[in-house]
Amino acid sequence: MVEPLAELTKIRIRDNNEPLVELHSYCSSISFQPPEIVSPQVLARRTVAEMLNRAQRRLPKGYRLLVMSAWRSLEEQQEMYHRIYEHLRSEHPEWPENILRREANRFVHPPDHRVPPGHCTGGALDLTIIGPDGQLLDMTSPYAWQRGPCEADAVAATFSSGISETARRNRQLLIEVMSAVGFTNYGGEWWHWSYGDSAWAWRLCRKAALYGLAAPIETYKIWAQANR
Repeated sequence: MVEPLAELTKIRIRDNNEPLVELHSYCSSISFQPPEIVSPQVLARRTVAEMLNRAQRRLPKGYRLLVMSAWRSLEEQQEMYHRIYEHLRSEHPEWPENILRREANRFVHPPDHRVPPGHCTGGALDLTIIGPDGQLLDMTSPYAWQRGPCEADAVAATFSSGISETARRNRQLLIEVMSAVGFTNYGGEWWHWSYGDSAWAWRLCRKAALYGLAAPIETYKIWAQANR
């Protein structure tokens, strides 16, 4: 399910300089993880926010999208990558550097690669669905939910054969509403969807991405003033 970085480098980046927007205010019908888990400020590109609203409207009454992660700074991406890398190194001290890097790349997009991580472009989201009872829909049974990645690596794949029929139906609902508005999914993680980044372009066989590295709103304001 890994999307080869060598292929993503072939995608040209033609950033349209679309600003990041704050999703709490832009997407008022959508839920977000509590502030103690993620920053109170959740950012994404403006078109991504608009698409999220359209996806929300496609859900049955009483259901809500829950965004778990959106834009990340390169520093945050670096911290995530370092944690995964160090965990793998402690678990497999016999692995050489090239194997460690390859395996770490399976879990987190390397922040030092020429292709910007999807979350750092403002085009990628990690999300799931909350049901009418206020509980997360079952996306992983018979495996346990652990606030993000699943208990077993294999069940993270969008079309994993190891999940229950209920989980499969719930994933299909997520697939339908997100695909219908233009997002594409990374097949190795059912929760990861994107629009405009290099991976999105590669999945659709496009030659160019719409988004490169993104900066917070304040940076765009400075850019806009300088380019009037």
